[in-house]
Amino acid sequence: MKVVHNSNGIKQHEEPPTSEEKALYEILEKLPQPRKYFNLNQDQKKLWYWFGSQFLSTKQFVEGDLVHLQNAAISLDARNKMIAVINKLNAADKINGTAGWVQVFANKTTNVSGYQTMYEKATKQLNEVSAHFGLSFRDRKKLAMESAETGQLDLFETFLQKQAL
Repeated sequence: MKVVHNSNGIKQHEEPPTSEEKALYEILEKLPQPRKYFNLNQDQKKLWYWFGSQFLSTKQFVEGDLVHLQNAAISLDARNKMIAVINKLNAADKINGTAGWVQVFANKTTNVSGYQTMYEKATKQLNEVSAHFGLSFRDRKKLAMESAETGQLDLFETFLQKQAL
């Protein structure tokens, strides 16, 4: 606990930062702010920092990957908003409960709704970003380097063995 003086001169006791808060500050120091020309809204900026922490954990994040980070933030924001719209429409549809997923035309023909299509496209884009950074278990397995047993002798080891004789 540390003592802090506010503008009125009154002492206040403040708890030291938690490990989670320290980790957040570390992320904010390492991860650049979203570029102004990325045009992210407030929800997307929150997702920028969340994804950024995930990308930094790969220890292979470079400035060129900021576009992927932008993509991830926008896609997850769009996906979340489509889920909200779909759920609202489904709840209002007293007959089938599928108005958010299925579009019904005047002649009773149906099609997948635009909200569902947008949800699927955002999910696909998120899966591509995940694969790029190895964020899922399956993707990490794909990115893992397998040891190559070629049966070829190590030339340096052979040299050392000859020197020992």
